[in-house]
Amino acid sequence: MLYINRFFTAIELIYSPKPILDYVVLDLNSIHLSEIWQAVHWLYWPVLLFALYKAPWRIMLQKDSSNILFATCASIFLLWQLKINVADGLSVHLLGMTVLTLMFRWQVALIAQAIILVGITLVSRADFQAFAMNGLLSGVVPVAISYAIWRFNEWYLPANYFVYIFIAAFLAAALSMLFTGYLSYRVLSSTINQLSTQTLDEYLLIYIPMMYPEAFLTGAVISIFVIYKPHWISTFDDRRYLNRR
Repeated sequence: MLYINRFFTAIELIYSPKPILDYVVLDLNSIHLSEIWQAVHWLYWPVLLFALYKAPWRIMLQKDSSNILFATCASIFLLWQLKINVADGLSVHLLGMTVLTLMFRWQVALIAQAIILVGITLVSRADFQAFAMNGLLSGVVPVAISYAIWRFNEWYLPANYFVYIFIAAFLAAALSMLFTGYLSYRVLSSTINQLSTQTLDEYLLIYIPMMYPEAFLTGAVISIFVIYKPHWISTFDDRRYLNRR
């Protein structure tokens, strides 16, 4: 019964008008991270450097590809401005990482997320000490989950347009949001910080209703692009998914 009450409290946090703090990034501020996490979060940088090394720069530096990438980054940057304030230095927003992964694959998705995170950090006066941890939780984790689910869809599921949309887009986006929330919760609950147990529980429960808009938005965007601009989706092969119908 207690968790049901906290679930509805999380719903009220989403739909009630509350002032949003302008100095937080995705979710975490360094005031909530102990020294051990300040060291662990630097694991983000080798992953980002590997993505920079593996990225298809010859394709991405073409005019059309770069324009599409920058427009997508700008759209997600604006999406991240719609945040739910949970506590001082702690907020939640939609991710959009599954869209980036399906459009550009994991290497470019991680680079784009880093660019977006830099912009959010600068305009929001956010904490640069928590940059890498936010990069891990809001970038590496959802991108890895989205890419793994897309690979599973490619290898084991029928080559069907609707399977691609519902599995690689809807399901991947929902699970990315849920796992990101759970890992953020575990990070915060395993460190010494100023957050109460009730605040942490509400923070975790917020991700359950937020799965649905994340999944719907991702599925809608990918569906529209697949129909009208299939060449924008690097993970979608129209010869494989459409010509076999």
